[in-house]
Parts: sequence; structure tokens; C-alpha cells
Amino acid sequence: MRIEIVTVPYRYDEFNQGLGAGPQALVSAGVAARIAAAGHEVANPVAASLDSSNKESGQTAVNIGRLGSSTALLVADARSRDSAVVCLTGDDTAAIGVVAGLQQAHGASVKIGVIWIDAHGDFNTPQTSFSGILAGMPVAVLAGLAGPRWRDAAGQLAVVPTDRILIAGVRDLDNQEESLLRATAATVLDGDKARALAPFADAVNELASRCDLLYLHLDLDVLDPELVPSASTPAPLGLDIKTVSAMMSAAYDTGAVAATSFSSLNPGGGRLGQRSISTTLALIERATAAWSATPTLDAARA
Repeated sequence: MRIEIVTVPYRYDEFNQGLGAGPQALVSAGVAARIAAAGHEVANPVAASLDSSNKESGQTAVNIGRLGSSTALLVADARSRDSAVVCLTGDDTAAIGVVAGLQQAHGASVKIGVIWIDAHGDFNTPQTSFSGILAGMPVAVLAGLAGPRWRDAAGQLAVVPTDRILIAGVRDLDNQEESLLRATAATVLDGDKARALAPFADAVNELASRCDLLYLHLDLDVLDPELVPSASTPAPLGLDIKTVSAMMSAAYDTGAVAATSFSSLNPGGGRLGQRSISTTLALIERATAAWSATPTLDAARA
């Protein structure tokens, strides 16, 4: 299978800062070779960008959307060749651009299912968030519950209905975020259910049966902090590489995954950062070895 790598080397709208340095750290550490070792044809990585002249002071969410429009173009271009897409993103806000790219390639009416593997729900809105952190909001933005200007700037053509959202591995939800999430049709599996694997596989298969294609998003903080000790948002009692790769394999087994994102690698921290990079490379190689099919452009449109 041909895989094209898209990097989003930004934390929010800041280039190569903090988590934004994660994508390049993976590229420099040989992520393309690791994916090729898993049995794939791999294209050279291409990077999304945000021109400084296109940044608006005090409008971070809109700027993230404008960066997302660059991501969308690269994702749509890769899908035009029926390539699977691996996105290496600084933080979770990049997901809006990835979904926008899938919609632009396959059409606004394409039924996209979102599988969000994360220690956090990322389902806050400005009304529910205690911190106001934008990286805690992307799933709600995808679903149309927040961020209309953000979505518009990224070129997201349609919202993702909550009954097409599966959040798994979660173990750290804000109180109001959890109340909002439970009031929707989204499926939520905590860390214990994710470890059991069968409930996750069942949920993935049911989601795939109702969708044209799937977007698989992984935030590295779903892993135990011992494995990613430089994580910016660590949560205790995380999952191990074997479990997470098995979860990803269950998604790939559907043959419906068009794009996968690996998000939120903090490459700093000396030996701690190196440990996080090594863990991420091992997970990417192990997971992508199980990815053997992706929807074609024509089949997904049909």
C-alpha cells in the first residue's frame, strides 16, 4: 500500500514550538523508513504551513483553521492518488484540517467516521472548558458544537454527526465536558474497555458499517506516561504499545481507514524526549504494519 506522510509542525499557530517540533523530530528519526519497514511504499513527507502574513493577531482559532486549510490541500492531494495518509501533527487541533481534506477529496456528503484514541475527550466548548485550551476542543469543533470560524477557515465542508464519533481510551474528562459528551450520540470507551479490546473492536466494526471511510486519530498521551515521559498532558494508568497497536489494527481491519494522525509528541526533555520519540516510532511501525487496505476515491464516493 502507498502511504503519504503529511506533517503539521505547529503547536496551534506557532511553527516548530513545543509540540510543534514533534513532527520534524519523527521525520529526522527516520519515521518514513520505519513505515517502509512495515511493508509500504512511502512518499517523502510534505509539510503544512501558515504564512505569517495570513496570521491574525488575537485570532488563534482562525489561524489554526487557516493552517488547517493547508493541511487539507495536502491530504486531499494524497487521497486523489488513492494513497493512505499518515499525518504527524503537533497537537490535536490539526484534526480539523485532516477531516476537511478528506471531505474535499471525497465530497461534502461522504460519511466520515472519527475514531479518537486519547486520554482526553477533547470535547470541550468555550462554554464547558475550565481552561479555555483549544486543544481540548477539536472533537466538538468537528461535530459542529463550537468553532464555526475555525471550521470555515480550514475548509471543513460538513460537520461530523456525533453518532459517527468513537472516543476510546479516555480517562480524564472535565465535568461539564463529560456532561455534554454523554448528552450526544457519541460512543465513549474508557481505558478499561479499551484494554479489553473486544468492546472497541465491536464499536469500530459497527461504526465502519455505517460510514464510507474512517479517520483514525491517536493522541500519544493515551499511552502510559512511563512510555512517553515528556508528554505535555500526562494522565496516569495509560495503555501500553501492544494494546494501542491492537486497537489500531482493529480499525485497519475494516479496510475503511483513509487517514491516521499521530499527535502531541513532545520531543524535548533530553532523555525523556528521546524515550517518547522511540516509543512513538515503535508504535507507528507496529501499527502501520497492520494497515493493508484503504478506501479508493471512487469506492468511497459511491
